[in-house]
Amino acid sequence: MKKYIPVMIASGVLLLSFQNCAQNQAEILSPSSGISQNKIEDPVLSQAQSIDILTQNDQKISLSLETGELVQDERGNIVKKCLPDSIRAEILDLLANSNLCETPEPGPEVACAQVYSAPYSEIHWSDKSIKVGEAVSSCHKDLDLCGQDGMLLRGLLKDVVARWSEWSCDFKVVSR
Repeated sequence: MKKYIPVMIASGVLLLSFQNCAQNQAEILSPSSGISQNKIEDPVLSQAQSIDILTQNDQKISLSLETGELVQDERGNIVKKCLPDSIRAEILDLLANSNLCETPEPGPEVACAQVYSAPYSEIHWSDKSIKVGEAVSSCHKDLDLCGQDGMLLRGLLKDVVARWSEWSCDFKVVSR
């Protein structure tokens, strides 16, 4: 039994050191920890024309920011729906008051796990497109909205997908 004591102690130290690293990485990645982000001046989010919502099952819902029209290609069938003006206004307001940021690579003293997170959306302008929310490691995220705004946009877009069956287009007859 005495010969197993050093092995148990070494295992315990090793286990605690991994837990400590995970806690330190959580602090580094936490938006409230004050980690620096580099603001991207161009393109301007308020000038975006559309957003593709990228779902986890590899489907894409295109949202026109100008009209609120939602378009999804479901196995060759094009489905069109309309986003309520109130939700479209929330998205437009968030974009108008946000900027794009990128998180700089951490220094060599920080160990990062290679973890890939797919982007949650692609924002389109007349001359360019940018995928947001993509991450290639546990410490580095490519372009996203600055601060908590990325999480807010992700939440709004997830809500659109979750409530997909509720949306419809109300056509109004206008008399002459």
